[in-house]
Amino acid sequence: MDTMKNKDLKPYRLALLKKQGYVCPLCELELLPEDAALDHCHTTGHVRQVLHRSCNSAEGKILHWAGQRSKGDDPVEFVSNLLGYWQQDYTDRPLHPTHGKPRKRRAKRRKT
Repeated sequence: MDTMKNKDLKPYRLALLKKQGYVCPLCELELLPEDAALDHCHTTGHVRQVLHRSCNSAEGKILHWAGQRSKGDDPVEFVSNLLGYWQQDYTDRPLHPTHGKPRKRRAKRRKT
């Protein structure tokens, strides 16, 4: 596959966005052209899809963080394990003592 030229990025992003129905595949919310980022794999360089800039940023941060936690192994496996962990049924377990209690905010100390 050929490398895209910079001048082709915007038209490609807009065409792909239209093909996606102006919906971000991560958050599934409406995606306007001015908030669109053309996501790509930082390992292979291949373009993936168009995401909200904030979703693209979150995806990159999660991948980086998961890569650190996976000790050099596949960060996707770590994220997959995390999803499975979240989806387990824990309703037979007791509630944590802090659950449902309002959090107290610490007052900022004033410098005098």
